[in-house]
Amino acid sequence: MAVLSFLMLLPGAFLAPVIHEFTKARVSTVLGDPTPRKHGFVTFNPFKFFEPIGFFFMLTFWVGWGQPVPTSPLHYKDRRKGVALTYTVPIFMNLLVGLFVFGLWRIALPGLDMWQAGLFVTGVTWPHHLIRNINEMIRFFAVCNIGLAVFNLIPVHPMAGSKLLQLVVSPETSLRMNHYEKPMQIMLILMLVLGVVDMFVGPIRAFFMTMVWL
Repeated sequence: MAVLSFLMLLPGAFLAPVIHEFTKARVSTVLGDPTPRKHGFVTFNPFKFFEPIGFFFMLTFWVGWGQPVPTSPLHYKDRRKGVALTYTVPIFMNLLVGLFVFGLWRIALPGLDMWQAGLFVTGVTWPHHLIRNINEMIRFFAVCNIGLAVFNLIPVHPMAGSKLLQLVVSPETSLRMNHYEKPMQIMLILMLVLGVVDMFVGPIRAFFMTMVWL
């Protein structure tokens, strides 16, 4: 049953980054950027967006990343607006998908609980465990999407927040951010492992889910 429980985590951990990066590729392409298509990211193949380290963090810490889609703001008619849309729309997409799935799960939960209780009373134990794990799979899928939306606000590459912050800071500050990109990434990973990131992501994710629950 532990293996089955682990398998129930895979769809959320795998698909949440795919949804994010696929949306980014489509938005940038619509805005006139040929770069995502040139690198093969305008595709429905989910494995194109797979990044093993980010996937591991999604499974372990419920936040992570996919294979970053390359974009070129030089192709946008309005560079600032293009960058803003390319990096904010995927955040909203993850958030909307997560809230929608969690809302459906919330509506269906009483019926699933009644079905589960009825099967348990009649002694049918295998479906009882299966329903419980499907329950967990749906909930975790929502958690991954909502958490990823919040996580991407952090201004560290490859998070969307780093690109959005560069729109509002001076060119000198932007250059310094690029210079310290690697140390900031290492610090972010350490903060993930130590649970510091969850102190920021967790309450915001819980707020959104509580609103849907109520």
